[in-house]
Amino acid sequence: MEPNEAVRQLEDAIDASLDVDGRRSAAGYRPTFERVADHADGEAVYTLAGKLVDEVVAGEFPTPAKANAQAERVLGGRAYTDGGE
Repeated sequence: MEPNEAVRQLEDAIDASLDVDGRRSAAGYRPTFERVADHADGEAVYTLAGKLVDEVVAGEFPTPAKANAQAERVLGGRAYTDGGE
């Protein structure tokens, strides 16, 4: 999964669960998704997006700091790669 796709997935979940302000905030996760894509692969981006969407569906709105912490957990479970496909 590409970072832009992950952001769109999260925006859709936020849009379905929160108001318009939440949707604008989803774009703030783009740097986190890009970092994960740079250090791992599309599967890691997908995993992170899924974890964040689960939180949104549960009624929580992860802050960028919490998204970064989730990203570190996702990356911690994987060997860093060159981001190649």
